[in-house]
Amino acid sequence: MLLLALLLVSPPEAQAAYDKGVALFSQNRAADAIPYFAEAARLAPDNAQYWKALGVAHAKIEDYHGSIEPLRRACELNPALPDACYYLGRAYYAADFYERAIEPLRRALRHDPVKGRVEAALGQCYEALTRFDEAERWFRSAIARNDAARQTAHLAYARFLTRQGRAAEAVPVAEAAQEPETPEARFELALALAQSDRLEEALRVAQRALELRPDYEEAFVLRSKIQARLKALRPQ
Repeated sequence: MLLLALLLVSPPEAQAAYDKGVALFSQNRAADAIPYFAEAARLAPDNAQYWKALGVAHAKIEDYHGSIEPLRRACELNPALPDACYYLGRAYYAADFYERAIEPLRRALRHDPVKGRVEAALGQCYEALTRFDEAERWFRSAIARNDAARQTAHLAYARFLTRQGRAAEAVPVAEAAQEPETPEARFELALALAQSDRLEEALRVAQRALELRPDYEEAFVLRSKIQARLKALRPQ
């Protein structure tokens, strides 16, 4: 209701610029959409949706530093606006501002209906800050939610465990994240299997990741490493 009210009181010129930006963004033309979202936000600076759209467009072209200020405005104006504070936290994380990411993510946790994704993101922030016990608590909490972010939470925790040298623990966590099947889920499982010295299984899973996404460079590199290890183990 608040978003609808803001849109209704926004100047017609602002709404027209926003609509043009949305049309361009939907055509995968995020860079072209940015000036229109910026104009909408300039004309209606109290409209959190316009600021969020501007931040999302910057993030879409991987300009994470450029996305921070508009997303910060959106989060401050309306913390309950879907994704506003969550996206701000993710933008800070992508720009390597891990400490700054925590506050907006905690704010998002109060409003986001899919709390598992927010808790997984908090886990990643604490991991990046080398606060590993806190990170693991957030990852475990995200998994326990068993909500719409179930796969995301499991993959994030599996990745954490693998990086912690606990690949054997990561395998069942990654295995629980294989539905729906995605190249990223297959890759995380292959990595955990490889680091657990289950090389034949890892090779099959890495190959499947590449079948799902032939241009997956990380999976290609992992498959090559697994193949080299298997070759070294075979009798000459």
